[in-house]
Amino acid sequence: MRNHTPTSCRLCDCVAAENYRRHWKHKASVGAWHLIIDGPDLMARLPRQAHYVTVLAYWVGDDGTPAQYQGPLYWEYDSTDHAHALADVRRCIELLQTEYDCPLEAVHVWHSGGRGFHVTIPPVVIGSDAGHPQLPRIYAGMIQRLFPPIIATSLDRGIYNMGMGRMWRLPNRRRSDNGQFKVALTMREVLHKPYGELEALTMRPRKGLFWPADDELSPCPGLVQLYRETAAAVEQVDQPQPLHPRTWEGSGGAVDLLVARCAFIRHGQNHAATLSEPEWYAMVSNMARCTNGPAAVHELSAPYPRYTVQETDAKIAHALKDTGPHTCAFIQARGFQGCPPWGCGVKAPVILARCDPRQAGPGGLRTVPAAEVKTWHS
Repeated sequence: MRNHTPTSCRLCDCVAAENYRRHWKHKASVGAWHLIIDGPDLMARLPRQAHYVTVLAYWVGDDGTPAQYQGPLYWEYDSTDHAHALADVRRCIELLQTEYDCPLEAVHVWHSGGRGFHVTIPPVVIGSDAGHPQLPRIYAGMIQRLFPPIIATSLDRGIYNMGMGRMWRLPNRRRSDNGQFKVALTMREVLHKPYGELEALTMRPRKGLFWPADDELSPCPGLVQLYRETAAAVEQVDQPQPLHPRTWEGSGGAVDLLVARCAFIRHGQNHAATLSEPEWYAMVSNMARCTNGPAAVHELSAPYPRYTVQETDAKIAHALKDTGPHTCAFIQARGFQGCPPWGCGVKAPVILARCDPRQAGPGGLRTVPAAEVKTWHS
């Protein structure tokens, strides 16, 4: 709600800047994001009208924006094929146990009451107790490394918002769309019950203790190491990097920025003589859209032994007229593995020519305005 002012809202807590806070709201698509002080008794303090709450807590800096996040590692599955989503959940849990020796009692699973599942692992298990200014991006990177797209296609990788963060439906709240409830599941149920029996549990609220308290859990060395490695990588990317780009006359800097910021485009530059046709065309479909991009495409394509001006011009024209830029997800699906595990915050490489990745969200996802999409086909 654009005009909502927490200081004058009777439903909002008064939260000091240095205190962790979260947000709750009544309905998914409308209503204000109300402030509430975070704490171990948060769920008991949430009002009855609360149906959603942010997964992570944060405190604010001098500029009033989030300066530090805290909370569990989280991920979710979303698919119209419910059995497929459950199979992905089980595959990921097996991987956590076999590859990282993660105790199953540390993995908390809910049926969302809708199209999938919500999962968390407490901070103590992964070593994130102290929180981090870039925690959503770190978690995006961890999920990408833990569960690559080929492992879990129903896993939603676009939920690692910075700002106020991701909201999830609260357990035991009735959904307005189907009358079902988000409910907690035991690990035995997740691993062994057929999907139909799990869905039947969402027809009514489900109270009880399903997992040990966080203070009864111990750090998982494998996940702690993964958290530290991913945090270090995110911190390195978050530091301003000097750019030493090649310059194409009249480029206005767009091509230079794309080369400097995109690992895939640099891969195309460094392996121009041996680049496969699908990879080359993916590069063309992005670079050609930059200012003076066609000239850059020709320069980067020239080392290829069978390069011709005519064929390259034809491919550029086809890319600009008949296709959009190949997306990061498509490029990775074709086998490129050089992207940062936490993503660059964009849907397609060309966006990096206009958007600083340090200011973008995580996970390789971005909502592209319709007006911008039209320019891809103009």
